[in-house]
Amino acid sequence: MELLHPIDLSADRVDGAAVDNIAGSRDKTRCDPAVHDLSALLRAALGERWDLLHPHIQARFALGAGEAQAEYVGNMHQVRCTWLGGVFARLIRYARVLPHHNADNVPFRFDVQPLRRGLGWIKTRTYHFVDEVFSFRSRMTLGEGGELLEHFGGGLGMRVRLEVLPNRLVFVDNGYFLHWRGLRLPLPRMCWPGRFVLVHRDLDAEHFEVSIDVVHPWLGPLFHQDGSFERMQVKRD
Repeated sequence: MELLHPIDLSADRVDGAAVDNIAGSRDKTRCDPAVHDLSALLRAALGERWDLLHPHIQARFALGAGEAQAEYVGNMHQVRCTWLGGVFARLIRYARVLPHHNADNVPFRFDVQPLRRGLGWIKTRTYHFVDEVFSFRSRMTLGEGGELLEHFGGGLGMRVRLEVLPNRLVFVDNGYFLHWRGLRLPLPRMCWPGRFVLVHRDLDAEHFEVSIDVVHPWLGPLFHQDGSFERMQVKRD
């Protein structure tokens, strides 16, 4: 069991309506500048590998003048979960980590804001399903040895390893843990929900694709999502 700073997902709130106008304008208004650039977390985690990351992906995590957060909008072309995946999603619904839906062409918005204290992000994802708006948040920070730690609601956490490939940035789980009141308890491998892999694939300076897969070592694929997105731009006066 490890001791760490308490994690409170509500402590650093995302300013503005995170789920408003998801299918609206690709422009956003200016706001108070961020404490630090989003790319600082990736630079710290990647080290020398940062220079291997495609320039478009580097720029995608850079905040400009007047930007407090980065906002990405688009569509999840596919949101899929197997029967077992749906059961798992419902069991951890209190944590709101993964939707249990099966749907196509789902409007999606992803907001990333730097923490106000320390190096890290607050991430908000919002799926606009026909019958429900499914939104959840997590906090990503830098752990010892340069690994990333993602804390979800309900006490679930994930260690994250980054891999840099041509035109791609890959987020892969490196194990799971439970967190509560500053304590972090590693989950035994038999309790892991499966191997999580998120691939950010660059298309051009404005557009990118994301695919998400969760595959259990014994039960096989549980979740799959893929979509295409672009970053909202700050309105210039």
